[in-house]
Amino acid sequence: MEKKDIINRIVDAEWRMFRTVNGEARVSCQEDRITFDGMRRAQFSLWSGETLESYLDDLTEAEQTGRNLLREKYLHMTLISNPGTDIPRDALPPANAETDVLVDAVWTLLLPRTIALREAYPYISARGRPLRTRDEPNGYPSVETYQKGELMTLSPRTLRLLLEHLRRMESQGDDYVRAVQEASVRALGYASLDAAEAAVASGQI
Repeated sequence: MEKKDIINRIVDAEWRMFRTVNGEARVSCQEDRITFDGMRRAQFSLWSGETLESYLDDLTEAEQTGRNLLREKYLHMTLISNPGTDIPRDALPPANAETDVLVDAVWTLLLPRTIALREAYPYISARGRPLRTRDEPNGYPSVETYQKGELMTLSPRTLRLLLEHLRRMESQGDDYVRAVQEASVRALGYASLDAAEAAVASGQI
């Protein structure tokens, strides 16, 4: 299967899950397929084919067993931000020590690039999430909380493949974080990060 076809299937499966995160009750972002597609494809376009195939397997297995990985992401985020939160025992799969180690390894790898990008684009960063969990205002998840919550939904195999891919990109001098953000702003209609930064700085958005 070609990479674009795998991404199409992944985004379709995620959209089905996203639409039912809260059952039949929906908020406005759960009706905005265009923005959802753009943001998700921006990330997946930077993943390796092998990583994508493994994640598609994760999604397929989840759907077959009645799990909603997008709902689990938000539950993980809640627990990261507020560790004492009472979550029903069967709402998440059992804790996995390997997953915890791999999630920390991915976040540690991405953090320096994330800091550098925020310093390079301060106006965009000021409009976005806080960086660290410890700096979160009430009810607004940080980059750390969001990324770790999402990574927690991946199988250990997918996490291993993603970490290997990110390390390979780093060794080649490729900036995954910047590339994802470039693809994200293009999905929103901007030519580049520089163009988006200039628009924010000038008050156009």
